[in-house]
Amino acid sequence: MIEAKISQKLHKLLNNSRLGILLSNVKVLPSTLSYTEYLSNNHQQMITALESKRETDYDVIKETRSAYKVCGKEPSRYRPSAEALMRRLRTKKDLYQINNVVDTINLISVNTQYSIGGFDNNQIHGEIICDVGTSDIYEAIGRGNLNIEFMPGLRDSLGFFGTPTSDSERTMVTNDTTNLLLVFYDFYGNKSLEAAMDYGENMLAEHCFGSTTFKSILSH
Repeated sequence: MIEAKISQKLHKLLNNSRLGILLSNVKVLPSTLSYTEYLSNNHQQMITALESKRETDYDVIKETRSAYKVCGKEPSRYRPSAEALMRRLRTKKDLYQINNVVDTINLISVNTQYSIGGFDNNQIHGEIICDVGTSDIYEAIGRGNLNIEFMPGLRDSLGFFGTPTSDSERTMVTNDTTNLLLVFYDFYGNKSLEAAMDYGENMLAEHCFGSTTFKSILSH
């Protein structure tokens, strides 16, 4: 069970905001050669799709960018992760391969266009609140200090730990992670959220020995 809510502040700005919450027991392992080949083939399919359209043409990405602007953040400077991943593919850059869990989260994000927070749930303390970022700065994975002011994101009793742009090192997935929390950010009530979560659940089961323990869509 996950205790989570959307703050009044964010709800007033984006009253159709929702979080897709998926909690799963997983095993973190190096990606196998066969999985790496599967990922490469999947990425190539997206590269082909992006020859006729840009990542910002996809509805979920457009909605996430719009949410940033509503909250006061410039999305072209702080790109949501799904957009950033797809942009790398469109410009013929490989996606970083870390381990089976992180690689799968990126796979889910690219194929659903949702920016997804992937966290070690054991490192989260207390209730999760989706809120608008303050002047806090946290150490983001692979980015250093991230200015999260005016950015929609997640906080617990210790402070902010995730945004659609990048998660914090405090709650990042490591080789010791067994209790994985995925959060799908949905700011405009997109009808594809449930299917995206189902796909994510299936990918975790197939590639990460995932076993779902909690699954829910949270609205205000």
